[in-house]
Amino acid sequence: MHLKSVIKIRITGKNTNRFLRKIINKKIEILEINEIDYKTIDIKIYDKDYDEIIKLKTIYEVEIIDTYGYKKLKKIIKLNKYLIIFIIIGFIILLFLTNTIFEVEVIHNDKEIRKILTQELDKYGIKKFNMVKNYHQIEKIKENILKDYKDKIEWLEIERIGTKYVVRVEERILNSKKEKTELRHVVAKKNAIIKDVYAESGDVLKRKNDYVKKGDIIISGTISLNEDVKSSLPAKGVVYGEVWYNVKVEMPYYNYEKIKTGKKNNVITLKILNHRFELFNFHKYKTKDIKSKTLLKSNLIPISLNKEFQEETVVSEKVYLKEEAISQTEKKAKEEIQKKLDEKEKIISIKKLHVSENNSKIIVDYFVTVYKNITDYKSISMEELDVRNSEPNQ
Repeated sequence: MHLKSVIKIRITGKNTNRFLRKIINKKIEILEINEIDYKTIDIKIYDKDYDEIIKLKTIYEVEIIDTYGYKKLKKIIKLNKYLIIFIIIGFIILLFLTNTIFEVEVIHNDKEIRKILTQELDKYGIKKFNMVKNYHQIEKIKENILKDYKDKIEWLEIERIGTKYVVRVEERILNSKKEKTELRHVVAKKNAIIKDVYAESGDVLKRKNDYVKKGDIIISGTISLNEDVKSSLPAKGVVYGEVWYNVKVEMPYYNYEKIKTGKKNNVITLKILNHRFELFNFHKYKTKDIKSKTLLKSNLIPISLNKEFQEETVVSEKVYLKEEAISQTEKKAKEEIQKKLDEKEKIISIKKLHVSENNSKIIVDYFVTVYKNITDYKSISMEELDVRNSEPNQ
């Protein structure tokens, strides 16, 4: 098949040889000549020369009877585009099915080991209806799991059998002798005013509303009587205190923001080179946030099948007045602090310290008071025990 587009034309008239000479005189390249009868000839020419021949035809009849090369390929694709699309989709589905995990079996007698491995494999994408991994990915996953659970797992093998992964594991047997919990104090993690002390074991030295500095002992692991250390133990407890943060927030007066509407959609997409095609998406969003996950990818040709998690967004443009901008900065300050807190921790108060403006934005400094877990631990050293034990004899 020629790289250039070629056509076969039929010329009909009284003296086709004379018309043929006119074509040659015009330096139009003739690729092939086939005489049908004394009034009819078929010739092959490049498609680009067809218009020149039409200008010469006068009393002759000229018609295209066949095409070759790129033009014919284009015609075939156009006529069979739906069939070709279905073949491509069918091929992709076949590849997808043969490279999809339909079962993961972890072989071990210990339920806890099976649970740990199932969770870890799930984290690395070895789970039902995910794509199979290549050799290097499997080796890396095994290496990571063995590293993270070096005290529990001695040996691990992940074997692919068709569309199933069989995972065999050997548990690491450690010395049954349990390590004793180290002797320790409960100390303050940071400067704070104590709000609540929940002690399980140890001697409580600090109470509610006491001010403590970072490292101060709140629950002692040494139990003393008349300045004599009677026993030592691992102090246990949780301490909550009032701590303080300084937060600086900047806010432009003009705000361009993408807001999620709450509408979500899962879409299968086909990516060929830099072109992306959505398959069977009946709920298209004008603007959206997309998280994409590759389901199937060819290492030979630039084609991939992806699953997209789409969230519809709308664009919000707003110009804030000064008080509105300050209100927004307070909201952002609270959100920033809240990210650092667990469910039992909370913001007690927030106070505006300083407001300034620079380059069409407002800058606000806040002082935030927070109810926070300030529990930390400090080991009881042998020197500390020796000093305390020797004090009564001095």
